[in-house]
Amino acid sequence: MKTQPLRKETNCLNCGTDVPGRYCTNCGQENIVPHETFGHLVKEFAADLLHYDSKTLLTFKYLFTKPGFITKEYTAGKRVKFVHPIKLYIFSSFVFFLLYFTLTAHSNDESLDKDTKEQVETARRQNKELFASLPDSIKRGNLSTGDWFRRLNAIDSKEQYDSLQETLPEEYRDNNIQRKMARYYFSANRDGEGKTKEEKNHAQEELFQHNYPKMVFVLLPLFALYLRWMYDKKKWFYADHAIFSVHIHVFFFLFFLVCTALDALFHTEIFTSWGLLVIFAYLVIALRNTYGQSWGKSLLKGALVTLAYLFTLLIVFICFVLTMTVLIA
Repeated sequence: MKTQPLRKETNCLNCGTDVPGRYCTNCGQENIVPHETFGHLVKEFAADLLHYDSKTLLTFKYLFTKPGFITKEYTAGKRVKFVHPIKLYIFSSFVFFLLYFTLTAHSNDESLDKDTKEQVETARRQNKELFASLPDSIKRGNLSTGDWFRRLNAIDSKEQYDSLQETLPEEYRDNNIQRKMARYYFSANRDGEGKTKEEKNHAQEELFQHNYPKMVFVLLPLFALYLRWMYDKKKWFYADHAIFSVHIHVFFFLFFLVCTALDALFHTEIFTSWGLLVIFAYLVIALRNTYGQSWGKSLLKGALVTLAYLFTLLIVFICFVLTMTVLIA
């Protein structure tokens, strides 16, 4: 494929800097004639795609095979060959939460026992009677907050609420925000009444899963803050710990997603159980390789930061539940 010809003028069309050769020394733009051929466009696209793919593959290769290596290289200034941490986190978290909720939702549906399914079916048969028994003032759509809450209070469970919404006329159904608030309401307040321990745990797990994406945005910078408290502040800046935090979370997202998929495939929980141990071992190795301390110190600090992370996770989760309960009430 022929190379695109250079312009006769030496001023960069992008920034105006004088260009002595083919590329601008200020912004890097190629000083070629602006009317490119289709072949050149395809060539440029292929080059950018292959370049991005090579960075992505290299990043994931070292992320999985050399714990802490990317963080150490990145903080040392060797950044061009790796995907930017923020871009890496956004991509990985999007893939994780999208596929994780899909896998766990499918698994939860399959785990319903016969009695639970019969309860749901019974609730669906009672929908028409329930709706008919409600006062006319709270049957209609576009309810005030008080009327909507009274209608919600007349329903016994989240399953009954969901099945009722399916059978209501379109104009009487709740909007997306109301549905989300209703699920918070039942999970936090009503679903625990008269239910087995297994059903309560399932409700709490579901509530946690739906809140975890929001909680991570709080936990990720706190994880970096805990590391800052544990290591030399003169040698390591907060930004260095933040990069380490991103890389650890990205590994967790991708590895735990694989474990979840294997559990769903083989109808077990052994992969995620052992996977958490592997993730902790990865953290210890990454701390050792990144910060250069002994195995004993790395193990101790790995355990401390994990405990602090789990404790903070519990606090943040409780705060989310309490906030939603106050908003509903």
